[in-house]
Amino acid sequence: MRYEYTVTKDSGEAELIKAMSWKKMLKSLLLKTPKFNGWITYINKKGNTQVRIFREGKRFEGGGGLSNTRVPPKFM
Repeated sequence: MRYEYTVTKDSGEAELIKAMSWKKMLKSLLLKTPKFNGWITYINKKGNTQVRIFREGKRFEGGGGLSNTRVPPKFM
C-alpha cells in the first residue's frame, strides 16, 4: 500500500490502516464506524504530516467559534 494512516479514537486507541488513497481509507473507516470521533494522521506525498479531525463521522474544521455547531436561523 502507498500510505499508512494512523486512526486514533477519542478514547486514545490507535490503529494503523494501509491504503492507496485518502478516499479509499476514509470510505472503509466510515463503513465500519459511521459516527467516528477522533483524528487521522498521515504523511502526504511531499513528506508533510497531516492531521484531520472528525466528529460524528464528519470532518471537523475547528477554527474556534460555532462554525460546526451553528443553530439554523429559524431557531434563533
